[in-house]
Amino acid sequence: MTDTNRERSIVSGDLTDEQRASIFGAANAPLDRRAALRAGRIPLPPKFVIWTAVVLLLLVLGGAIIDHYFGNFGGTVTPTSLGPPILQTTTTSTASQGTNLLSLEAYMGLKFIGSATAGAFSLTNQSQQPWRLSSQKGKVVVLTFYNSICNDICPVLGAEIREAHQLLGLKSSKVVFAIVNTDPKQLSISSQSEALREPGLSNIPSVSFLSGSIQSLNGVWTTYGVRISVGAKANEVTHNNVLYFIGPSGGLDAYAKPFGVESKSGRFSLNSSSIHHYAQAIAETAVSLVP
Repeated sequence: MTDTNRERSIVSGDLTDEQRASIFGAANAPLDRRAALRAGRIPLPPKFVIWTAVVLLLLVLGGAIIDHYFGNFGGTVTPTSLGPPILQTTTTSTASQGTNLLSLEAYMGLKFIGSATAGAFSLTNQSQQPWRLSSQKGKVVVLTFYNSICNDICPVLGAEIREAHQLLGLKSSKVVFAIVNTDPKQLSISSQSEALREPGLSNIPSVSFLSGSIQSLNGVWTTYGVRISVGAKANEVTHNNVLYFIGPSGGLDAYAKPFGVESKSGRFSLNSSSIHHYAQAIAETAVSLVP
């Protein structure tokens, strides 16, 4: 049979017994893989090459994705501490609130007001002992104002003072907190006054709640810009909220604005995250004034 006839037979499927045996024998013959590789007799099918490339690409991309989402899993978080003052002027982000908060300075309405000398005054503390501003030289005095029965900004500002004291750590011996009574109808105070007991300040030695006669208190209110308004109803007393930082040398160094959310019943509150930020601002400002 000629080659041409043989090709026609293969194409048409009309194979002789001899041809079938030859093809079967070649297909089942043992394969010398090394020789075939050296001779280049085992070409890789195109589809195999393509699928191999796809699989490798997926493995590379998959590794990158896994690393992106799980690479930091189990990593350590570096704790932060109060340390030196960081009164930043840029904005920071708080994950718990999902919103941008202003710097601590702007958050508390802090203003450094120069080197004026703080107005001297003398009142009585919760232990019925005299308390004089002039006796606090060498320490930073955080001075603020609220009512003795704690029906104003007291629950919020008292909590901020308590947390600020904790944040001060070793610096707490250099800072004292003075809270002046703003209620002309409730002048009597003690260590059990709501102004100390409700926000948890009763057992902090560096916190003094101060009161005195109407004349003495009015002199302090006037000196520090506190405006008292007495309403017609019992215990209806309102005032503006202020907080001062008095330096170790007696200078009136800085001023801030406490704030809270007032309910329809007149009760003040603030979420714990906001209280923490304000407390941190109080602590860091006080530390910045410690010599």
